[in-house]
Amino acid sequence: MTIDQLETFLAVVNNKGFRHASRKLFLTQPTVTTRIQMLERELNATLFIRSRRHFSLSNQGAVLLPYAQTILLLYHQAKEELRNA
Repeated sequence: MTIDQLETFLAVVNNKGFRHASRKLFLTQPTVTTRIQMLERELNATLFIRSRRHFSLSNQGAVLLPYAQTILLLYHQAKEELRNA
């Protein structure tokens, strides 16, 4: 699990889809999809329920969400502290 994967996961959640997340992150949609697939494979979890007209967070994705938010918050706080040290 990488910071990039977690940031991508949160971007997909917050932007309600892969296409909007890719625009927000300045990445291609296939890159966003690959990051999410790699994260899902590592966690052995389905994070999103996808179809052509439907997109939502799965139960497993809902479990990951607060952890991802906390991990990224701590990561950015640590970077800031180190810059200021």
